[in-house]
Amino acid sequence: MPLLDVPAPLVPYLRMAVGVFCSAVLIAAMGRVLDMPLLMAPFLATAALKHSAPHLPGVAPRRVVGGHVVGAVAGVAVGNLLGVGALAMALAAAGAAVAMMRLDVLHAPGVATAAVAIQYHGQIWFPLAVVLAGAATLVATTMLLTPLLHGHRYPVPRPRRGEPVAATS
Repeated sequence: MPLLDVPAPLVPYLRMAVGVFCSAVLIAAMGRVLDMPLLMAPFLATAALKHSAPHLPGVAPRRVVGGHVVGAVAGVAVGNLLGVGALAMALAAAGAAVAMMRLDVLHAPGVATAAVAIQYHGQIWFPLAVVLAGAATLVATTMLLTPLLHGHRYPVPRPRRGEPVAATS
């Protein structure tokens, strides 16, 4: 007898909700242990993407970590040059997106991390101390939760060149 008798069409939604909730709790707990503000909106967006479609290339560990760190670096750099404001956030977000694309680590929530770095008045330590710790915690929680929630491992092996990306979950 299953633990929960959930109608089949609702299973993907339940998996995502449980994954996002557990990821948020674990990130908040890690932030408390490290005495850092790790629980921030871009990480919650990443958790939703990772637990709704863990097979997509955009949520591969290198893109999650790389995208958030690049976003934070862009935000800190622009914030230190221009201060806080809409123009600074727009420039940081655009610069982060271009840098991520160039480095092949494009991760949309990482673009938002650029704005968060400005909002937090991120100092030079912000990309490594806060963002790297939070992104690494996200990857670790996904590695733990994906086999339980989706029945396969994370990260999903990348397809060989020319092979289509198979949808799993």
